[in-house]
Amino acid sequence: IFHKVTGQGSNELLVSGSVDTRICMYSAGDFRSSRPKIWYNWPSVSPISMSRKQRLLAVTRDDRIDLYRLDASSSANSVSNMRPEARDETKCFLKSLHIKSSFNLVCSTISDDGSFLAVSDAASLYLFSLEFDNDNGMIDDVLPSKINLSGKCKQPCTALRFDGLGRLVCATVDGPINSLRVSPDEVLLEHVFEEHTSGFSASSHHFPVSSLDVSVDGKWLTAGRFASGKGAVHVFTLPTKEGGQYRHWWSVPEMEVPTTSIKFLGRGGAESSLCVGYSNNTFNIFNLESRSLSQWNTDMGFPLVKSLPRELTSRSEPVTRIVCNPSSPQKLILGAHGFFCHVDLQQPVPDKANMFPPDHLRAKRIQMPNSEDNSIQSLRRQEKQKKANRGSNSNFTVCLRYDSILFQDFVADNEMVIVEQPWLSILEDLPDALSRRVYGT
Repeated sequence: IFHKVTGQGSNELLVSGSVDTRICMYSAGDFRSSRPKIWYNWPSVSPISMSRKQRLLAVTRDDRIDLYRLDASSSANSVSNMRPEARDETKCFLKSLHIKSSFNLVCSTISDDGSFLAVSDAASLYLFSLEFDNDNGMIDDVLPSKINLSGKCKQPCTALRFDGLGRLVCATVDGPINSLRVSPDEVLLEHVFEEHTSGFSASSHHFPVSSLDVSVDGKWLTAGRFASGKGAVHVFTLPTKEGGQYRHWWSVPEMEVPTTSIKFLGRGGAESSLCVGYSNNTFNIFNLESRSLSQWNTDMGFPLVKSLPRELTSRSEPVTRIVCNPSSPQKLILGAHGFFCHVDLQQPVPDKANMFPPDHLRAKRIQMPNSEDNSIQSLRRQEKQKKANRGSNSNFTVCLRYDSILFQDFVADNEMVIVEQPWLSILEDLPDALSRRVYGT
């Protein structure tokens, strides 16, 4: 398929698809000299949620929720001795919770303490309370009990999020965002946010809410859509034990590129900030109290894409998640399906970012010289310069060690969980092709 891009610097694109569900995009103008951009059919929103207290992963399937147990890491108590530990999926599997429905499941989330599990399909919301059978501090079984919902409480949703104060935030398919007060005995509809569905362009509010996040102190709520216009990201205030009320606080200014991820930074209170990631692998940090860009963004200048290392911004796959280490609120990780980037907001931004592992094939593709300077001497000079600069500034280091990442987050201080889905395992589940064309025939 040929697609002509109009506008400044327009070019024709060749789009190719195959039986493995991948899509390759070629630039027709420099077809012989440029590599294709390969797009995998990964979900834009992670199908996995986590309970930190119970160390459980809840994985959304088409008709069920699979629960997996995360045993304590053998090196969790020593930061200096931490090493990656691979876990066998079959040994971590705990239980499957089947949902009887005529529709596929859309989204799910488990509360941080593991007490509740919320699941939604295209027709209804389902809520379960969870009890655990423990043996010597290890979970042996999960006993779910379905909680009956009525009225607007059971509206189907596109995104779900528990906070730490007994509330379930539901982004409904119709647009409004419901705040439910959840207990094992009853569920009450406390408030309905509708301000984000009116007063904005049709291009923004017609996109469903794809992600929700709640600040650590429970004071702030944010909702994000895959859109670039005004209204793509909204911020609300929530009542807490210290006071406050349900209120639409702010609509984040529109950007030239779509929003892909949202995350609250800091430990709550006046220090809370909102980090918004975009499809061009840049991000903005907003001060919530002043409704403005943070001082960090102001110092970096605008547009930010010109100030960030090319090793991050030139990658074709967009950042889909932002995670933070609870012990280091000034640091964050920008994660995609094929890489993640470590950012320290208190350190200077390097001109060139380190790659880890430095000899990875995808790292070499980024660092290949231009066609005008492709001699052996140039390659050797660049290799020496790379070794000399390595380790001088580790900020914005791009990690390529993991691939096909479906989930990434911190289960505890200095302990991160990464869930990979190897592409070959997906190909094994696909049916055989009806016919194959041999190239050149």
